[in-house]
Amino acid sequence: MKADTQSVQTLNATGTGWEIKLEDGATVKADHVISALPANSLASILPPAAQPLSQQLQGISSVTVAVVNLEYEGSVLPVTGFGHLVPSSEDRGLLGVVYDSVPFPQHNRSGVPSTRLTVMMGGAWFHEVFGDPESVSKERLLERATQAVTAHLGVTAVPIWSLVALLKDCIPQYHLGHWKRLETMRTYISDHNLPLTLAGASYDGVSVNDVIFSGQTAAESLVGVV
Repeated sequence: MKADTQSVQTLNATGTGWEIKLEDGATVKADHVISALPANSLASILPPAAQPLSQQLQGISSVTVAVVNLEYEGSVLPVTGFGHLVPSSEDRGLLGVVYDSVPFPQHNRSGVPSTRLTVMMGGAWFHEVFGDPESVSKERLLERATQAVTAHLGVTAVPIWSLVALLKDCIPQYHLGHWKRLETMRTYISDHNLPLTLAGASYDGVSVNDVIFSGQTAAESLVGVV
């Protein structure tokens, strides 16, 4: 059976838990909520009484990343390895390139040899380099990615396949004082006896390992596992 997923419109504290209003107008009651929403999204649905918490959540921003997958005919890499990162002092628009064909050869096209690359661009410098994510074209992002491959790896061939994905607000930014912000938020939750646990990439790490551990820790805290 397919799960019925709906957006949450509001979280209202009932004194013994939460009343969760869904986009179709229905409500769901819960004793406790583990929120893995981005911090800004959670802030937008909390009740007005929790405004101090909402303000702290709104202080955790996120950035947009363009991910461009490229495939070239033949073996075109001059080096082998997982990939390389690019410092902002060298190129503010380019974050790095992953040499997908090297660490994951099992995913290569069968038959004629080819080289797959993933180019990541933007991040904290997306608006500066590319402008508004709502108006940037995929053609511009593709051109910028292929230029980067040429400049960094000397690949001058035209890709035989490409895919451009724009991941809006996908990476939370941990600015100076982030850990103090977390302490303030969790102290507020504890002091006001809110049945709420914060989990996900906005808080304790953005990597896959971090968010898995975050979810595990959140679940264990409800059942008293240390």
